[in-house]
Amino acid sequence: MMNMDLLSHWVSGIRTNFNLFKFLGFISLAILISACTPNKELFTVNYVVETDPVNTADDAADDPWIDTYNGIIWATDKETGFHQYNLDGEEIDYKQVGKVNNIDGRVTDEYYCVVNSNRTFHTLDYACLNLILKTEHSGSLVAGMNVYGVCMGIINGTPMAILTEEEGVRIQYWNLIEEILVSTFDITSDETNVSPSGNEAEGCVFDDENKRIFISREGSDGILKAYNAETLDFIKAIDSRSGFINGDPEGVTIYKTNEKEGFIILSSQGDNTFNMYDRQAPFLYQGSFEIENVEDTDGIDVTNLQIGDYSAGILVVQDGRNLPSNQNFKIIDMEEVLKKKALNPGSIK
Repeated sequence: MMNMDLLSHWVSGIRTNFNLFKFLGFISLAILISACTPNKELFTVNYVVETDPVNTADDAADDPWIDTYNGIIWATDKETGFHQYNLDGEEIDYKQVGKVNNIDGRVTDEYYCVVNSNRTFHTLDYACLNLILKTEHSGSLVAGMNVYGVCMGIINGTPMAILTEEEGVRIQYWNLIEEILVSTFDITSDETNVSPSGNEAEGCVFDDENKRIFISREGSDGILKAYNAETLDFIKAIDSRSGFINGDPEGVTIYKTNEKEGFIILSSQGDNTFNMYDRQAPFLYQGSFEIENVEDTDGIDVTNLQIGDYSAGILVVQDGRNLPSNQNFKIIDMEEVLKKKALNPGSIK
């Protein structure tokens, strides 16, 4: 178990001085979108644990990260900071460090890294501990834009991060060890007839082993896209609202069945489902599932590694309702997902 004082050290080091018509309109829009969406191969699972609610009311909980090293869950309250929960859903720590929107991390034999997007200071906050050399890289990188989503991976041995722009089209690619902005690109550059607004991306995930990055773009189309993690070349649009995405595509994560195979999981927020796609190109649709009593999900994270008593890993999702309490996060046993998926159409390698 890593000394949590060490993690607290880098967090504290971050610069802390730095209504009926609307509802009816949402329902109408959902009906229109649903009419255009193909029938999904759908099954239902239940969550096994829910976390304590976040501190802030309304739309505040957003994004989780499963820390397999310490056997805990980090999760953001995007108005104030982030929480840490044990696998029973109990809060074990809370850090008030600003408007932390998204959070992600990596645990390997060499690295333990955590990153977050801080909308108070428009920074990429990070800490990367080299477990072999016992060295640390940490700090806050000034983005020069209104930050939104973040994800990270280790590409060719180097911790890298993607940072997205709130209400904008820019995507930044950062080298966390050298603390440099490697590249900036436009998430809409491969598209035609792009709407002048509402094009922001938030959810993203690295596939380290296959050297790819998957980014979910919101807006009028709602697209899940794949990029080359080394060159940032656009590979393809995997799905959109004209396919199996309903409403905004939100959180995206990868469940690994072996080093290079498995499936991508995407929160299809408009119909409260989670789409699955083959991890390998051409990233074919593999079916969808819903989680009982979970709605309007933003961020998600999954691990295939045994954690606690969960031999096939867990999925953690933000619950955008959780009434009458504040929003929280739900934990799903991936063994149930795999068993029910095996009884439904589609294939998992």
